[in-house]
Amino acid sequence: MTPRPVVLAVDDDSRVLDVYQAILEARYEVLTAANGRAALEILQSRTVDVVLLDMLMPGLNGIGVLEALKRLGIETNVVMVSGMNDTLCAFEALRLGASDYLSKPFDVGHLHQVIRRLTEDATPAAERPVSRTRTLPHALIVTDNVGLRAGLAVALRTRGRVDAVGETRSALAVLARTRPDVIVASDPAVAAELRAEAPAVPLLLAEGPRPEFDELLRGIVDAFGIRHEDVRRFAAPVARALAYVSARSGRTCIEAIAGAVGVSCSHLGHIFADEMEMTVTEYVTHVKLEAERPKLAKMLRRHAFSVAASYRTP
Repeated sequence: MTPRPVVLAVDDDSRVLDVYQAILEARYEVLTAANGRAALEILQSRTVDVVLLDMLMPGLNGIGVLEALKRLGIETNVVMVSGMNDTLCAFEALRLGASDYLSKPFDVGHLHQVIRRLTEDATPAAERPVSRTRTLPHALIVTDNVGLRAGLAVALRTRGRVDAVGETRSALAVLARTRPDVIVASDPAVAAELRAEAPAVPLLLAEGPRPEFDELLRGIVDAFGIRHEDVRRFAAPVARALAYVSARSGRTCIEAIAGAVGVSCSHLGHIFADEMEMTVTEYVTHVKLEAERPKLAKMLRRHAFSVAASYRTP
């Protein structure tokens, strides 16, 4: 019998844990933890494929668990779940390594899609070595074009791992610790520097204010296919929708996207959800969040400085 993927649900509300158990146990081995410390004990004792982690819990909250996982070197897919739509908290969770972010109440079908996306390309936990390493396709995006960086990052996370940065220094830091399957750069000088650092890695150049987004997606998937099997391509209508959202850094709506692609809203919604395992609106929201990362990071640093200063005040 093929081992089932392992999902750990973490929530201080026992009713929520019962719901997770009921809707997931047919497809997954479901473990539960009523608080952050109990979750860490489980994650230190066995390998888990996906963690559904509540943001707000007494004691060690979701952010604290993410920080502990990073400190302990435990790699797993964490989906942060929160009852409030808090952009700053979502950004902080993604910054600390969360794979996705869901707001309560969430659609059960979408929850299944998120978990399936995070487990379908991975070896089940029972068959993986204790090292907890993953072998998903990996792209490094290096560009100061905010819309392009955000659009590619969110789209490609449905196919694998993504490091999306705006500076050469950050890109070199990524290459110092790992070798991606493909590099995308928008500046020829930066591309030359990265090629010198990683000559064996395929490199795609995305020049100009509006590079051909769909061609980039095809090139990236082709590069993924060198080392990974069955990487799904992006259908033409979906690729056009992704390009439209990217060009506007997520500041658009489904009606405008459908009009640009040339299909009805309902048809776009159907083919998009089937291929991307998220709705058009969710993709737009994620791109907008990704595009705002630098601004949100500055806000978080200012907030942290203010809190530290308040503690120093006599």
